[in-house]
Amino acid sequence: MRYRWFVREEERTDEFGNPISRAVHDEALQPRKIGYARGELLAIAMAVVILLYEWVTDDSPLIFVCVSFLVHEMRPLALQFLGEYGKPVSNMMLGFSVALFIGALVWTFL
Repeated sequence: MRYRWFVREEERTDEFGNPISRAVHDEALQPRKIGYARGELLAIAMAVVILLYEWVTDDSPLIFVCVSFLVHEMRPLALQFLGEYGKPVSNMMLGFSVALFIGALVWTFL
């Protein structure tokens, strides 16, 4: 007779038979989301429209804010398409977008 709390005992061990934590177990069950949500796509489209408008009106700090946002949103594409170099490039893109955003804020208020 098996009790219900022993039913998934086999699933809670890794390939070596060691028990895994609940966080790793729950994370392994969740499928990885690939792509952008609808709200993210709308934000990207609005950032492109604002970028084009500010290009015409020549408002440089806001152009850099939009470019910073677009570089930040391209990080999942780097992870997906660049293979083993995806993680370092993604981290570099994050640092570049943060530095560009801070630079645009400083440029705005000086």
